[in-house]
Order: sequence, then C-alpha cells, then structure tokens
Amino acid sequence: MEVLGIIAEFNPLHNGHKYLINEAKKHGTVVCVMSGNFVQRGDTAFFEKRLRTKAALECGADLVIELPVCYSMSTAQNFALGGISLLDAIGCDTVIFGSECGDIDKLSAASKILSSNEFSQKLPYYLEKGITFAAARQKAAEDCGCEKGILEGANNNLGIEYITAANNINSNMNFKTVQRLGAMHDSKDLTSDYVSASALRESIKQNGFLNCEKHFPNEVRGLFKNADYSDIYRLETAILATLRTKEPDELKQLPDLSEGMENKLFSQIKTAVSLDSLYDGIKVKRYTLARIRRIVLSALLGVDNRMFLKAPPYMRILGFNKTGEVLLRNNRESSPIPVVMRVNEIKNLSDEAKYIFSVECRATDLYALSLSKPLECGLEYTAGIIKQ
Repeated sequence: MEVLGIIAEFNPLHNGHKYLINEAKKHGTVVCVMSGNFVQRGDTAFFEKRLRTKAALECGADLVIELPVCYSMSTAQNFALGGISLLDAIGCDTVIFGSECGDIDKLSAASKILSSNEFSQKLPYYLEKGITFAAARQKAAEDCGCEKGILEGANNNLGIEYITAANNINSNMNFKTVQRLGAMHDSKDLTSDYVSASALRESIKQNGFLNCEKHFPNEVRGLFKNADYSDIYRLETAILATLRTKEPDELKQLPDLSEGMENKLFSQIKTAVSLDSLYDGIKVKRYTLARIRRIVLSALLGVDNRMFLKAPPYMRILGFNKTGEVLLRNNRESSPIPVVMRVNEIKNLSDEAKYIFSVECRATDLYALSLSKPLECGLEYTAGIIKQ
C-alpha cells in the first residue's frame, strides 16, 4: 500500500475535500499537511486548526501535519515548497490533489515550461507591458508551448507548483490528480453538490451553518454545527495599531515585497483608518489583493523573509489515528526534517526552528482574539495532539 499526501487548508473541510480523501484512501495511508490558523488568501482560518485536524481525521486522514504560518500564508511557490518538503520527509510515495484539468501529464508539462530558460527570458517582456504578473506569466508560458488556459485554474496552478517543488528538492514522489467537481474556486454558487469553501464561509456568516449543512460530510457536521468561527475584522484595530509602529526598514524585510513597495506601504499605514482602506491604498496592478493581505499580516505577525523559499526546519504533528501512529513510529527517526511531538523538543532545534515556532505562537495568540469568544494565550503550549 502507498502513503499518499494531501496539502490543504480545509477551510473548512467540505464534501469536495472528503471526495479527495476518499480517492486517496483507495490507494493507502493518507497524510495531510494542513495550514494552521492563517491561510494563503491573507486571512485567518475560518475554524481553529485543531478543530480542522479533528475534521480531517474523522474524514479519513491518518496523520495531520501542520504547515507553519510562514508557508501557509505565503506565495503558491512557498506554500508548495513547505508542503512538499514535509510530505517527502515523512515518506510519502505519492501526492494527490484536485485540479480543474484533471490531467497530470498536462500539469507536468506546464511545470517544465515554467522552469525553462525560455520562459524566464520571455516573462520580463510581458511584465514591461504593465499587465498583471498572472497575465504576463500566462502569455509567456503559452508562447513557450503551454496549453492555453491551463494557468487560469487556481488548483491547476497549485498542482504545477507542487510538481515544481518536488523537482527542486530532488524528490522521487509521484503525483496523481483528481478533477475538481462542481463549483470552481471562489465561486459563490451554492446549488452544486460540490461548492467552494469561500461560498460556505460566507453562507455560514450570513445564514448560519444549518443553511449549508448538506455541503459538509456527515462526519463533521456535529463538529462544525455550533463551532465558533474567526473573523479577521475583529483584529482590525490591533492590525492597524501594530503596523503604525513599523519603520520602513522593518517593512523592507517582509516576504514577497519588491519594487520599493515598503515605501508605499509605510505611507498608507499612516493614513489608513480601516483594513479595507489600507488594502485599497496599497493596491497596484502587479499585486493581487491576496498578496497585499499576506504582506499586511506578515507585518502583524513578525514574519520576515529569512525562511522564504527554504524548507521548514521542523515538522509539527497536529493529530493522528492508529495507522498514522505506525507511520510516525516507522519514519520519525529517518525523517530529514525533525519531527516535533512535544513543544519542549523545539528548544533543541535550530535557530530557524525557534524563530518559526515563535511566529507560530504569536499567530495563535492573535488568532485567539479573532473568535467571537476570545481564547487565552499560550495554546501552542497547552493544546495537545489530537488522537483518534
């Protein structure tokens, strides 16, 4: 039997995620690398990470590993590098993911093109035209033979980054893809059997969980029914206050910041009186809203560029069942990335590991204030591993 890896946010875990886990379970043990309390769109995770860990285990995952906030709230390239590095280290044979095209050969071909010298030479030509990075990337890739439209799919793009990351770390893992069913990424449609996580988050906020209960697996409905959910706007004043203490030299160290954007960020911080006005003030053509949100939250959490595009310095275990426990027992000692089961193990690791964990603690303490019923500090030390 294989060991299959899934990289996900489960934000929140819905029927589409359950379908992917079921497909993986047909082939063997399932390991999920899951984002913690902050996610790639530059937002707080809808449900707290340990609740989402329970949901993943209930739906068939055997082992859940945390993707540290420096990776979970980052570019697709860095997100993929973090997830792929962890799956490779724990001994996964295959990575499985959903995609719009459902064709692993086409995605592998796109990965090769995006890694080619020809693409690197063509990209600046389109960027100089003043179009968005995504549009420039797509035009340059298509000039190099990439299938038209394949880079328009958010899940296609992540899959391509997974394949590229595996090549970059010389991993021998295989890849499988499952065609995404129902509504597309970020669609607001709730009529399909499979809907987007963003539509479900909005529906729960507006109308409560029962209104969209049918879109969640039976296994997690009880977990989510009365669960408190996060709203980043509960942190609005805290974010604006913290950013007002930052100097340009500090902002310059933020990840994924370029072209002197720290100066624009600094000036907008001084005048913005809301998160939305801050986002609008920073907005430029080459920066997506998600990228701007990530930069703002990186400044809040103290995430700098020292670990950007580097493999995670440790592997934090969030939960497992008996099958996952066996996998851990068999692979823990051979993992090139130290496996952390207890917080006190981090003090014996590298300075990079201590830095990442300090950011994780700060992120969790601030996340605790984004809930309608705020939680106390220190959950990274007091909340244990979820065992099923």
